[in-house]
Amino acid sequence: MPQAATKRKQARTFSLADDVIEILETYRKKRKVESLTSAVEAIVREWRQADLSAQVTAYYDTLSDDEAKNDEQWGRFSESQM
Repeated sequence: MPQAATKRKQARTFSLADDVIEILETYRKKRKVESLTSAVEAIVREWRQADLSAQVTAYYDTLSDDEAKNDEQWGRFSESQM
């Protein structure tokens, strides 16, 4: 996953259960992330991306067949303009 531009960080202190620390350490090692802070940042960013994807899916799931067809036509049109 590409790293976002380095931004100023805010210091925070968290007390986490041992099992959560184990999960973070495992994630850090598997992803070859340099620190637990970086692991937490990556997890939060992944969660945010998944949440946004779920919101988009939920939106399209609410469309009627006519609305979905109209969206599809607009999509094809916009692709043809690139």
